[in-house]
Amino acid sequence: MEIGIIGGGSLGLLYSYYLSKEHRVTLYTNRIEQAEKINHLGIHIKKGSTYREAFVHATPERTYSESILIITVKQYHLDSIIEDLKKLTPRTIIFLQNGMGHISRLASLYHHRIIVGIAEHGALRLADHKVHHTGEGLTKLALFQDQEDMNEDFDFCLSLQQNHFPVVFKSDWEKMLKEKLIVNATINPLTALLRVKNGELMTNIYYKKLIYELFEEVRNILEMNEKEELWEHVCAICTKTSDNESSMYRDIQKHQQTEIDSILGYLILNANGKNIPHISFLYHAIKGIEGC
Repeated sequence: MEIGIIGGGSLGLLYSYYLSKEHRVTLYTNRIEQAEKINHLGIHIKKGSTYREAFVHATPERTYSESILIITVKQYHLDSIIEDLKKLTPRTIIFLQNGMGHISRLASLYHHRIIVGIAEHGALRLADHKVHHTGEGLTKLALFQDQEDMNEDFDFCLSLQQNHFPVVFKSDWEKMLKEKLIVNATINPLTALLRVKNGELMTNIYYKKLIYELFEEVRNILEMNEKEELWEHVCAICTKTSDNESSMYRDIQKHQQTEIDSILGYLILNANGKNIPHISFLYHAIKGIEGC
């Protein structure tokens, strides 16, 4: 298959590397300098202490000619891309973003086959053409519109499978995204504000109390009842990625815009009068740091 991947960040590089093993991949970058470096040197992936490389075509031109497009940019870069996607003939478009702030924007793309997904891989961009695969995980996908042919979705997932790069299809996109949002909304803002790695939210008893109280507010807004199961999931993610810095913490370190609006901002908009002191404090604290 011909696959276009939009966004040259850590996820864009990671997905380009793995999918290029079986498919013809074009990586759409924001800068011509990055495209030229990738075309000249290839994509280098670090895993453990070893480096491997793959060669893909990279371009800053927004031609988007492939029948399958995977959008890996952060939510605050989506608006201009969605305007371009509106003009395209029907195709399959996969959105891999944190949070749920982008969901309301997808209604204008109903002539496409829209798939929403979450990436559970740990990835850190080291350079324009280098990415560190810090942790293996799943890619979970779900059809955004009503689906009729599950066999087609199963076959599609099989076509994307690679060693150490599993893909699964879920039947309920909203449940899937809410489960990921609980993780993003509890771990990311706290680690960014406290400037700690994920594992410290479990090993420091005061931080653990904070994350639990935040978790309860998030779960209450999302109206998810599996309290013990969801809390165990959050704890497991913190422990499994104990040495990792969250993407929001890395954004703060680099003085870059965060995805706080699509994560806690989305929850504030959907709180419907519920008491959310931790969410409100963290949202305004991160926004304040962004403005410094």
